[in-house]
Amino acid sequence: MPEALLYSPNTFQTTSKIACAPYNADNFREALQKIRALTVEPPEIFQPKLVKLCAEAGVAVVFVPQLPKTRTSGATHWLNSDKALIQLSLRYKTDDHLWFTFFHEAGHILLHGKRDFFLEGTGVVSVEAQEKEEQANKYSADILIPPGELKRFLASGQQMSKVNIMQFAAEIGIATGIVVGRLQHDYDLPPSHCNDLKQKFDWVLDEQES
Repeated sequence: MPEALLYSPNTFQTTSKIACAPYNADNFREALQKIRALTVEPPEIFQPKLVKLCAEAGVAVVFVPQLPKTRTSGATHWLNSDKALIQLSLRYKTDDHLWFTFFHEAGHILLHGKRDFFLEGTGVVSVEAQEKEEQANKYSADILIPPGELKRFLASGQQMSKVNIMQFAAEIGIATGIVVGRLQHDYDLPPSHCNDLKQKFDWVLDEQES
């Protein structure tokens, strides 16, 4: 599968420019369901729609080649009581990682406090932080692939072939690469199998960053 391109604006300049409605948890949950359906779309479609849908619910989303002074895949914090920020990098440059990270960060916003700051990939320093990471992981995993649907697929005894994986992804309405990544993570599929079903991403940089 050929690489798809994500546009990367200047992070700090753009964060302040993203006009957001006051945060509303119900609106954000509704937006996330719409965004889930966008996982099958190319970046030129999903990226602006994702940003718009989140902004309408009070969440600013920015895509950055690398979070400053880190090697992390995402970060979340509250800019004020009515506006949250999600930053996403392309640390692993595949759709399964990008979408899992996005919904993981969204889980932090929905499940955890407004004073928390989450920076993924730097290690966990407390039991409480570990619990919150596990909660966000579960939220992301379950919204992308509902547990009942995954159980049904695994119980069906279907061979883990590309055709069957693609069919299952189509049935539940998400990108095939997300299914591949989940099966690999759960050791239901070897890490060397079906990686060509994942969408690879690369950056188109803002002129100010080039």
